[in-house]
Amino acid sequence: SCNPNLLIADEPTTALDVTIQAQILELLNELKERFNMAIMLITHDMGVIAETAQRVAVMYAAQVVEEASVGELFKEPLHPYTQGLLRSIPRIDLAATQKTKLEQIPGTVPTLRGELKPGCRFAPRCAFAKPMHFENTPPLKEVRPGHKVACFLY
Repeated sequence: SCNPNLLIADEPTTALDVTIQAQILELLNELKERFNMAIMLITHDMGVIAETAQRVAVMYAAQVVEEASVGELFKEPLHPYTQGLLRSIPRIDLAATQKTKLEQIPGTVPTLRGELKPGCRFAPRCAFAKPMHFENTPPLKEVRPGHKVACFLY
């Protein structure tokens, strides 16, 4: 289409140096403004998300586990996976005062081949998991205005 309403950019900055990343992100922003369109940016780079997105949906094992504005998500992540993800990011503001290793999310990412087991897909790696979390899939529900989470803790 000549004037799309939505541009889907799947990992547009992966494996690029920081200068080229910035140029790609600037181009995407220019296109968004020029054509008055939305951009769905698919990335694993939380720094890119923090700098370019307005809303974010965090996915784990092909399911959305949390959705919020970028500011809300970075300020107060609710899902245990999102919390672990954000704690695993290097922070320059803490590097000089805290000499600790980055946190890792324990366990392994499930393979998505074959039939998936019922229950929360993050439960095997979650410190808060209870037996019911392995049996039932939590719905994505709004827990405060504009902030949704798929977790039985809320």
